Amino acid sequence: MAKQTFRTEKDSIGQIQIPSNAYYGAFTTRALNNFQISDLKVPRIFRKCLGLVKLAAAETNLSLGELDNRSGKAIIQAAKEFSEGKFDTDFRLDVIQAGAGTPYNMNANEIISNRANVILKGKIGANKPVHPNNHTNKGQSSNDVIPSTTKIATLLSIPKLEEETKKLAKSLTKKSVKYKSLKKAGRTHLQDAVPISYGQIFDSHSKAIERSLKNVIKASEDLYELSLGGTAVGTGITANPKFKTTTIKNLSNLTGLKLKSCPNLTEGATNFAPFADFSNALTSLASNLYRLAMDLKILGSGPHTGLSEIKLPAVQPGSSIMPGKVNPSIPEAVEMAFYQISGNNETIRLASSNGQLELNTNCPIIMYNLLQSLEILTNLSETFRTRCIDGLTVNKKRVKELYDGSLCKATELVPRLGYDKVAEMVKKGKL
Repeated sequence: MAKQTFRTEKDSIGQIQIPSNAYYGAFTTRALNNFQISDLKVPRIFRKCLGLVKLAAAETNLSLGELDNRSGKAIIQAAKEFSEGKFDTDFRLDVIQAGAGTPYNMNANEIISNRANVILKGKIGANKPVHPNNHTNKGQSSNDVIPSTTKIATLLSIPKLEEETKKLAKSLTKKSVKYKSLKKAGRTHLQDAVPISYGQIFDSHSKAIERSLKNVIKASEDLYELSLGGTAVGTGITANPKFKTTTIKNLSNLTGLKLKSCPNLTEGATNFAPFADFSNALTSLASNLYRLAMDLKILGSGPHTGLSEIKLPAVQPGSSIMPGKVNPSIPEAVEMAFYQISGNNETIRLASSNGQLELNTNCPIIMYNLLQSLEILTNLSETFRTRCIDGLTVNKKRVKELYDGSLCKATELVPRLGYDKVAEMVKKGKL
């Protein structure tokens, strides 16, 4: 194995040794040394979108004359390569890091700048002719880049969630049609209540999921407003007055999203409520899946000592010690996923509600938890549908047996006999 070699770079703090072949620089090296706290790393979608933000900014600065032609084109090429994932191994900072995501922003700036210099026949680490702060980060700040990147990454992740959630709701609708005439014993407080059909049960779950999905889409509307161009505190200091409008237009073209500028860029730097609102909507959707999963566990309990009205697909053996046992494995996974998403939501709520004076510095942890919740919920919807809902069946014989032996029909007699008389008949076992 070849011996590791290093280059020496100097920043405002002093000199530091960096692996010779690394495209990142001094800032990232210090961050790597400072923040070895967890193994949490950003998802690919965030890295891709961060590259797109840098690409759009470079296109803007080139068109506005803020960058010379050679440097501008080199940064654009390097940003494209970064967005495509060619430097992912050099972008590996801990999520728990310095506030506002400055390490992420500078990690991207350093990689793109060094790559641009190589394109221009320069040397890695020389910071010329392209400088990470002066050129790649021109017109930008971590304070507007990282929240904007998080919003774009979130918006690009929504269509897959929407697709899978609609498929899940459709699968439940099919079950409601199949079992629309099958009456069952309705239960409230886990006690016999009144008759209801399995068609109505499945349809109610389908409609609940559809309603929550609509709320997710509605909550995403505020995420289209980006704070780019506001730089440090939303005043736009160091940015060309046309940077904001042009960059957002470029990003809209690159992503296919109808992005727009925050009406008040200062508010955009401090108010992260849109992240919290969207996370709340995701958690509400997850709670609908959780509620359905819990009902399926109860209705499928048994097979001989429980309700056993529902038969869930057997996806794996249920025990390492009890032969032949089959557990509700998929509903159990839904349950755990809901707890994780709920925990993420609480982290996002706390992080969004804090921040001091002119900035909320908590975007990295918000970004990680929000994108993780989206990924979990998307994959969960597909798994829940394909490995549980599609294949479940209703045990008609058992449903009829429990229905016929229940007190559900008693309520139907109240209009003719009165509440008190029917209650007395139930008490005496005459129904």
